[in-house]
Amino acid sequence: SVCEGGELFTWGQNAHGQLGLSSQTVLITKPQLVGRLKGIPLAQIAAGGAHNVAVSLSGAVYSWGKNDFGQLGLGDTRDRGCPLYVKALEHWKTVFVSCGADHTAVLSKEGLVCTFGAGGSGQLGHNSTRNELVPRVVAELWGARVSQIACGRQHTLVYVPSLDKVYSFGSDEEGQLGDKRKPNQLIPLPIDSPLNTKKKSHQGNDHCRCVQSVFVSSRETFALTCNLVTIFTYFTQNSCLNGIATLKDGDVDAWISSSSTQDWESVKKNIGLIFSSEACINGSFLAKRDKHFKTSKEVSGVDMAKVQHFYEKVSKVPKVFEEV
Repeated sequence: SVCEGGELFTWGQNAHGQLGLSSQTVLITKPQLVGRLKGIPLAQIAAGGAHNVAVSLSGAVYSWGKNDFGQLGLGDTRDRGCPLYVKALEHWKTVFVSCGADHTAVLSKEGLVCTFGAGGSGQLGHNSTRNELVPRVVAELWGARVSQIACGRQHTLVYVPSLDKVYSFGSDEEGQLGDKRKPNQLIPLPIDSPLNTKKKSHQGNDHCRCVQSVFVSSRETFALTCNLVTIFTYFTQNSCLNGIATLKDGDVDAWISSSSTQDWESVKKNIGLIFSSEACINGSFLAKRDKHFKTSKEVSGVDMAKVQHFYEKVSKVPKVFEEV
C-alpha cells in the first residue's frame, strides 16, 4: 500500500523477501515502511505470486521477492529481500507494470511490451516456453502501440486501441484466454470475444468503444469499454495508485491567493503533505518532455531550474514561503 505522502508499506507473508524489508521474518502482520524506496516518487505497484514490482514517476523499475524463474528481471534466479533497481529497463520509459504468478510484463510510453520470468506456458509471448532472466521485447507486438497490459497466473493480456483488439498469450487450460485454442498459446493472438468481433454498426461516438481498463478479480478478467463489459476467466493481482501528492499546475498561484483568506488552513495541509515527503518533492519537480525518463544514478531527473523558479515565486509571499 502506498500512502498519499509517497511511503510504501507492506505486510503479510515474507518467505521469499516479497515484503522488501530485508527481514528474515516469515510472517509480518502489521504494515512496515519499505525503507529502500523512501524518497522515490512511485507511480504504480504490482504484486505477483511472491514477487513485487514498482515503477516510479520517472519510469524507474524496482523489483523484489521470489525470483526462481527470473521474474525480477535482474539476470539471475536469486530471491531478493529488498527492492533493487532493474538496470535493464533504464530509459525504457516504463509507465505500467503487471505481475503474474511467476512472470512480469512491462509497458513503455511508446506502447512497447517486454516480459520476463516464467515462460513454460507461453505467457511471455516469445514463441517459446523458455524462461527469461532479463526483460525481452515481445516482438510479435512490435509497432502495435499497446495501451494496457494485465497478467494472469500463467497468461498475459494486452490491448491495442488502434485495432480495438485484446490479444492474449499463455496458458488456456481453464479457458482464461476467452476462446478455444491451444492449451499453451506462445504468441499474442486476438481473443475471439464480443469485444473483438462485435460489428460497429454506427459511426461517430458509437464507433469509439475504446477499452477504458482491464482489471481483475481472483477468477475473472473485466475489459471495460464505453458500452460493453466482456468477462474472461482470468487469474491475476494488480495494484494501481491514485497518485502521490505532488505540485499541480496552478497550485502555487492558488496558495498565494489563499494566504489571506479562510482557505489558508486547507492550503497549509496541502503544503505540509507535499513538503514533508522527499518522494512528493521529487515527484513535483521532475523534468518535462520525457527528460525525466533519463533518470539514473548520474541524472536526477529533477529540473533544478524549475525548483529555483518555484522558490523565487513563493519567497515573495513570506507566509507561503515560511510554510513551505
